Amino acid sequence: MSAHTPPYISTSHPTCDVRARILAAAGERFSQFGYNKTTMAEIAKDCDMSAANLYRFFKNKLDIGSNLACACLDEKLLLIKNVTQQRQRPATERLHDVVLQILAHTYDRWANDPRINEMVNAICDARLEIVDQHELSKHNLIVELLEDGVQRGEFSIADVHDTTKAITAAITLFSVPLFMSLHSLDTFEKLAESVVQLILTGLEKR
Repeated sequence: MSAHTPPYISTSHPTCDVRARILAAAGERFSQFGYNKTTMAEIAKDCDMSAANLYRFFKNKLDIGSNLACACLDEKLLLIKNVTQQRQRPATERLHDVVLQILAHTYDRWANDPRINEMVNAICDARLEIVDQHELSKHNLIVELLEDGVQRGEFSIADVHDTTKAITAAITLFSVPLFMSLHSLDTFEKLAESVVQLILTGLEKR
């Protein structure tokens, strides 16, 4: 399966298989030529089908791009979830790793697949609800982590939801591809370490 194929698309059914093939082809074309310069006719040609047939599976290019954007965002959420649910580890360590994982994923996407970021940005502008859902899911995962830290006696937090919003704001620099051109990865990692230490100092139970 192509790296651009959304992980939640099952290929166990013929229709799903065709959709996955279309999404993979579109992802490759968006990556090479950019979202804005790609047409439905070109995607159809890459899939060896007519444009009319392509419209049987997706309403338009925005529909295709939305599926791919969701896949990119879901990939980042899965990384966060995998860290937050490692309950055998202290909450402080997991929060540290969440921030560094977000940075690593964002920088890798920006450095190795910049045109896919163009596609994600274009889709997010047109479909703000995709961003809202992603941010809500990320918020809930961090809330779950902070609540676990409170229960373990690691954190002292008056309002977990407000604290989560503050943390999300503090780490925005590490989660937006647009900012990745500002520093080298090494510099970003040092900044992330400093920000995490400030956050953990503020959360520490006294």
